[in-house]
Amino acid sequence: MQLMERIICSLSYITFGIAGVIWIVVSYILKNSMSHFCTYNVYQSIFFSVFLYILTLFCEIAAGILSAVPFLGKLINSFTLFFTQTPIYFGHSLWGLIVFIISCYLALWSLFGRYPYLPFISDIMNTNFRR
Repeated sequence: MQLMERIICSLSYITFGIAGVIWIVVSYILKNSMSHFCTYNVYQSIFFSVFLYILTLFCEIAAGILSAVPFLGKLINSFTLFFTQTPIYFGHSLWGLIVFIISCYLALWSLFGRYPYLPFISDIMNTNFRR
């Protein structure tokens, strides 16, 4: 595997799949086939960002519904405020810090030329890409 592919894979994780989508389009236009490593990591970064979006949306909807419960509402609002909006690390919330750490892990492992593993997402990628 080439250094350029590893850099593209790392950038794909850092940009939450945007660099990967651009690389897919460029590869398609130039009629170059991507290696298995690059394909796996690019699609995993795209799936990871879509999964994060859906998870965040689901949690916001659930918190909105549960905040209407009389005794539980104040606790849910306090937890949501602390977890998603209170700056903890360089102006980022706890949720942002967790996403940052996971993204750095994925980017570094792909930069080193290894297949990074996330429990749910990598299992789906392994099933679809037959590593």
